[in-house]
Amino acid sequence: MTVESRFRWTRTCSLFAFVVLFVASGPLRVFAAESFRIETKIYVGEEKEGKESEPVSKTTTLFQNGIVYDFLEQPEQTAVFRKPLGDKPGRFILLCDKERVQTEVSTEQLTGTMKKLRSWARQQKDPFLQFAAAPRFDETFDGDKGKLVLASHLETYTVETTPTDHQDSLAEYREFLDWYTQLNTLLATHVPPDPRLKLNDSLARHKVFPAKIELKRAGEDPIRAEHVFTWRISQKDLQRIDDVRTGLASYRQTENQEFLKLTEPVEAGK
Repeated sequence: MTVESRFRWTRTCSLFAFVVLFVASGPLRVFAAESFRIETKIYVGEEKEGKESEPVSKTTTLFQNGIVYDFLEQPEQTAVFRKPLGDKPGRFILLCDKERVQTEVSTEQLTGTMKKLRSWARQQKDPFLQFAAAPRFDETFDGDKGKLVLASHLETYTVETTPTDHQDSLAEYREFLDWYTQLNTLLATHVPPDPRLKLNDSLARHKVFPAKIELKRAGEDPIRAEHVFTWRISQKDLQRIDDVRTGLASYRQTENQEFLKLTEPVEAGK
């Protein structure tokens, strides 16, 4: 989950899944991707020393055999993404457990929508929209302290990072995160994803994982994400993966608009 996920799509569904397939490059070379998990907590507001605040959301992300399963606790949501291969586009499969339906969003759709969104944002008078369409940051990285900063006059990312020997896993994580950032933009924020994509690129260039990311925007409460990486998954994790596979095999396929209509949250009093 990204730091910006407090803006993410919130529906009444209990399944909203990303599955990512990663295939090795090279002639007929196949390998088993490493299994690992990420636990993420999102907080809003200033971090107070000695006082533990309650997260606004919790997510568990499982990477198994080149597939990524992302589970948001409240509301319950999960996801499935297939990476583009050659000239074949990738796709997100969105599932709703309550309605037992699913729909697809292709990476071609995401790429096309992001292009149009950037073009629109550049023409707006809002300084932040113009910035988000083509962001520029002053980047600093202290390798000894593991501190990465991307600073601008409108927003700043401050990241506590950890080095890793798991470079194949880092590549999986980057691929997953880039496409998820764009999906989140399509479904929730409607602001170009480029600031976060810049951060993803910086993390990959420095070959580090983020342990804590803080985002500060002018006039808004800061948001931070805390990530815990574990290089194995449990039996309980495997059962959750099996549950998602069952949904993928049995839920009715719908068009995007029908899916969104079926899963639109009901406002209080209606």
